[in-house]
Amino acid sequence: MLSPEYHSIASLIIIGLLVLVLITDRFKTSLVFLFGGAALMISGAISAPDFLEGLSNPSIIKIFLLIIITAGINESFDLIGGLNRIFKGVKTPQGFIVRMGSSVAILSAFMNNTPVVSVMIPFVHQWGKSNRISPSKLLIPLSFAAIMGGVITLIGTSTNLLLNGLIQDAGLQPLSFFDFTLPGIGITVLGILAMAILAPKLLGDKEDLVSEIKDNRREYLIELRLIENSQYTGQSVEAVGLRNLEGFFLTQIIRENREIAPVPPSEILRQDDVLLFAGDTGQINNLVNRFPGLELAKTNEFQLIENTSYVEAIVAQNSQMDRRNAKEMGFRQRYDAAIIGIHRRGEKLSGKIGSIDLHVGDVLLMVAGPRFIERSSNTGDLIILEEHHKIAEKSNNSKWAFGIGTALSILLSSFGVLSFLEALLLILALQVATKMVNLDLINRVLSLDLLIILMVSLALGDSLISSGGAQILTDHLFSGANHWDHFTLITIVFITTWLLTSFITNVAAVSIMFPIAYSLAMSSGISYEALFLSTAFGASCSFITPFAYQTNLMVMELGKYRFRDFFRIGSIISLIYVAVFLFYIKVFYL
Repeated sequence: MLSPEYHSIASLIIIGLLVLVLITDRFKTSLVFLFGGAALMISGAISAPDFLEGLSNPSIIKIFLLIIITAGINESFDLIGGLNRIFKGVKTPQGFIVRMGSSVAILSAFMNNTPVVSVMIPFVHQWGKSNRISPSKLLIPLSFAAIMGGVITLIGTSTNLLLNGLIQDAGLQPLSFFDFTLPGIGITVLGILAMAILAPKLLGDKEDLVSEIKDNRREYLIELRLIENSQYTGQSVEAVGLRNLEGFFLTQIIRENREIAPVPPSEILRQDDVLLFAGDTGQINNLVNRFPGLELAKTNEFQLIENTSYVEAIVAQNSQMDRRNAKEMGFRQRYDAAIIGIHRRGEKLSGKIGSIDLHVGDVLLMVAGPRFIERSSNTGDLIILEEHHKIAEKSNNSKWAFGIGTALSILLSSFGVLSFLEALLLILALQVATKMVNLDLINRVLSLDLLIILMVSLALGDSLISSGGAQILTDHLFSGANHWDHFTLITIVFITTWLLTSFITNVAAVSIMFPIAYSLAMSSGISYEALFLSTAFGASCSFITPFAYQTNLMVMELGKYRFRDFFRIGSIISLIYVAVFLFYIKVFYL
């Protein structure tokens, strides 16, 4: 173990390596953070007890409470049904972007914005197609509106809450709920207006991925099995009539973990055989109806009821499904759906569907239960090609009870009667009481990956400050600070955070920049609120690259966008964002 005098150097080296690995984007973010946290403990830069304190950190608890509360609201209220009324009569892309941006920004100010964007994507696509406007003109504005809405309040993004936790851990007065509101509203209003003017011109008419998938015939890998006591048991493939099928081809048989491929016409079928077909989804019902001794393999374990439907969805960018199979992730329980077909462009698939590792961009054909839409939108893992059914809303009494209780909780928190954490716990208790939230939902939306990232982020900030590494960085980066005015220093902190968040996660950007902002505040006499707000707003300025924020990645593939599309419109939005924020700082803090 390194001696204490080397702890600051160890912290800086570990953080430098972490940033480099994150930029390469070759490894899962949570894995990189986990190794970073382990390295900090091994080097002695932070102790194991201090690292584990993150589990009880109020900011992390608040973030997860907000995730659960957002999921409960999303599953219980028909948000899109309400938005539908807002968009009635809108026929131009400019008008749509203004109304969509305003609605999404308001929701994102108080909710986790990933499910908001996930739910909105099918609606945006449908509106664009019905009004003969390319969805590629609308999807980047959707993502940007969600990001801008997140900076209106303290709870609008997990980055703000993480920063507030770091401030509290440093023994300083935390930022208040509405410290973000004035600059956040200014940024959002001007940003949405700019997008309404610029997006239809700068974002060309492209055939988006959803249209391409819908308009083209897709060859799926479909898995069927012999039902119990099937009349086909003991008959050959040719005798049953499984050769020369219209729209389908029998590619292989899986029997007791043994693959038979190619399948000879004389192959005798046995009980529990799994038959894999490649073919067009439009012929699935014909195939099943024609051969009553066969059934879709997954429907045996998935009870087909009145509200069950077939659904097609795309595996989203940054999805937790990437490189994992349905069996290991517990797909049926997690999403209330069973995969019965997989389509991967330009690639022939083989093997049991439940054992095939899914890839970003795969199109899944699923038998979906009544809760699929709500569950999938909460995770952002899937992008549904069409809306299939509305959300089953709670009774009006439950909604009124929840609404009144939530308003009262926020009011009591605003006047200091309850802490914000206590208010969130009360809101969650109301959701449990009105059956908006249950253990199943909590298990589905809580993310171990996010917990690891947040815990290590807190540890990074703590180790940099306690070891003196933050002061070393500050001394080198701001060696001429004595000759710079406060506005220049705040601008440099903002721009540095902005550049970091454009290439690594915004949580990582905050954990790296907070110690620097803290040391600068202690040594220069600048208002620490101004420096910390510049860190928060810099970390949320995620417009110039697609990988700066998860919602950008969600729309990138769908809109067939390139890096230059984000940079072209994102650079203009970023300039507006920077100008509004720095004007606010100049007027109110300097």
